[in-house]
Amino acid sequence: MPSILNEFINKNDALKIKLLTTLLENKQNTYELRNLTNQFKVSDYLMRESLEALNSDINVLFGDDWMVLKRGIIYQKMTLTRYHVYRLSQYFFDLSPLKLLLDQRLIAGSIPNYTFMQSEFGWSTSYFFIQKNTLSELIDLDSPEAVISAAFVIYDHYDAKPKFDHYILSASQAVSQFLVDKNYINTHGADKKRLLIAIFLNEITHNPDNCSNIMQHEDKHIHVDDGLPDDICQRLGIPLNNMVLSHLISALNIFDLLEISAPISFTDYAQPIVDRLAAVIMPRLSHSKLNCTPEDAEKISHAMACYCLKFTTTNHWALLSQDNISTNYFQDIYPSIYYLIESFLPSINYPKEIVPPTYLNAAILNMISIIFYYLDITNVDAITISLNFSGSPFTNNMIEAILKDHISHASVHFVTEVLDDSADIYLSDTLCDDVSKPQVIWKKPPTVSDWQSLAELIIRLKKNKNDQQSK
Repeated sequence: MPSILNEFINKNDALKIKLLTTLLENKQNTYELRNLTNQFKVSDYLMRESLEALNSDINVLFGDDWMVLKRGIIYQKMTLTRYHVYRLSQYFFDLSPLKLLLDQRLIAGSIPNYTFMQSEFGWSTSYFFIQKNTLSELIDLDSPEAVISAAFVIYDHYDAKPKFDHYILSASQAVSQFLVDKNYINTHGADKKRLLIAIFLNEITHNPDNCSNIMQHEDKHIHVDDGLPDDICQRLGIPLNNMVLSHLISALNIFDLLEISAPISFTDYAQPIVDRLAAVIMPRLSHSKLNCTPEDAEKISHAMACYCLKFTTTNHWALLSQDNISTNYFQDIYPSIYYLIESFLPSINYPKEIVPPTYLNAAILNMISIIFYYLDITNVDAITISLNFSGSPFTNNMIEAILKDHISHASVHFVTEVLDDSADIYLSDTLCDDVSKPQVIWKKPPTVSDWQSLAELIIRLKKNKNDQQSK
């Protein structure tokens, strides 16, 4: 997926984004031009040109010069953040010829011919066919499901919207409200949901021949008793049955936009898959260190099974791949949860692969989120810190308040009233010979490296606990 998304930014602009991201990650104020040319394996001329162009783009968007280049040294004049990278990506996407061509494909239902692009946008014939062939290689433009899912991910990623006419926008608003009223979706992230609904409605309206399967047959996995309201069906020219709605619900489900309590049921094809997956997951949850009640284990295993069912569809083209997702935080902070999920993924994929390798990290992350939804995880992989600072009676309370703001999310608890040798970490401004556990000494207010050392110690202790409990 990252490579597909990156294709929508032209090569020179993609280099600028990669360059800016690299500089941002290194957190330096000055850089040697020679080191960057060697790192990116480009010519000195191209690197200089990219830096100057990037400086100009930043000036256009934010009104300030970013850097000055003198005698082969880059001096940064303003601090850049992820927000600046995001805005630049969005800016470059708006200028992309592939985006312009995809806009036309969505709005018209088919790729325009070269004479249209030549008259409207000044494209040459050869340039048109280069862009058309590139887009066709990225997306199956004859598949409505591929177009819908790909367009949604692309426009959502860049926070852009196709230029749909008022007819589609008003219909999507009406459908969105209908789905809210029927409890299929909620109003959280409404813009994102309306984007997918608008793309879906636009495709079935402008490309009815290719969408005949959506019009005439229920989705293979999800059944709904409702149909879209008659007035909307008549406006869109679609059948008055539940077929279209079942496909729309399926699309919303694939992208995790459905309400948990949405009134759906599974088809005779899908229900046995859900039952098998739940039967694989539930015993492991019941016997895990998470201390699930039987009721919680049943709810979690069913929700995870329904999530995994998404991967059996033919249109998971646009699900986030492993390259987009990092699970390192959960592996460090909640190893019991992370390794539990990792342990039953092979059984989920037996005897036939359901979750492909490229989606494993995305699957792990989403199944972790399901556990967080149903369980109180404040005591999972818990670490206790005993605070014993000298000074006024308020010092320990101040340190505890600071720590809670920074690390209490990691199931870290604090003891301040008494010296507790049963705690995992002793944190003070003075060494204590009576404590056998690891000691962290802060003589002065903590620095960045002090915080980093404490975090590394917490992670190491969590891992050791999990390893000992797993034996």
